[in-house]
Amino acid sequence: MKTGSVRGKERDRPMEKKTVRLKNLIIGEGAPKICVPITGKNREEILAQGREAAAAGPDLLEWRADFWEGIREREKACRVLKELRGILKEIPILFTIRSREEGGVRSVTSEEYLALNLWAAGQQEISMVDIEVMHPLWSGKDVVKQIHQAGKPVIGSRHYFHRTPEREELKEIFQELGDSGADILKLAVMPASPREVLRLMEATLEEHGSRPQPLVTMSMGDLGMVSRISGSLTGSAVTFGSAAEASAPGQLPAEELRKILELLEKRK
Repeated sequence: MKTGSVRGKERDRPMEKKTVRLKNLIIGEGAPKICVPITGKNREEILAQGREAAAAGPDLLEWRADFWEGIREREKACRVLKELRGILKEIPILFTIRSREEGGVRSVTSEEYLALNLWAAGQQEISMVDIEVMHPLWSGKDVVKQIHQAGKPVIGSRHYFHRTPEREELKEIFQELGDSGADILKLAVMPASPREVLRLMEATLEEHGSRPQPLVTMSMGDLGMVSRISGSLTGSAVTFGSAAEASAPGQLPAEELRKILELLEKRK
């Protein structure tokens, strides 16, 4: 009887929500954080976009390193990363190698993908790493675990550039993202109708209420733009805005995005 009472109390206890701290930034707490991607194809473009991004005042910067062929040359990559850190000051850097299958600009082997991400995790200038945890080539290679062993948090991501999964499939996707061990769960989809935009937003709200990890979701393109400003409502903890070039369709300029989010926060 006593044991049953204790178990009942445990079930009634509210779920403890997790957050991810990157320097002075806490993801999963307060208003959605703004992340600006840079997609430079050479050193000059990377640093120029870094300056534009820093001027826009984002909370976080994503380095889409798959746009730069030089990322394969370690010494050159280290020099560019140090220069980029000097420009960004205290703005955390999210490192991303996006495969062609999930919207990136180049194909990478499983060995190369693992090596690049482990290199990034070992750099003090990098604050967090994005891993495509459901990609069949490296989903079973414990990439998340290895990044954690290097001391960096992980965004576990999945991208659907040609469709929005049905509701039951969305549940399965969030479950698989959660099972990966990633610290933040990211899902991006492409809508074909307003109803599909609402489907993702409703699924985000539901999953936010039942999962401890911070979620990052977006419905891409102009049709899904509303999903990028509704994180305070749905529970999406990060939104992506552009400063130079957008890395995905539907991204708003970061400065405009900041104004909209601040306005919505005041009206809560």
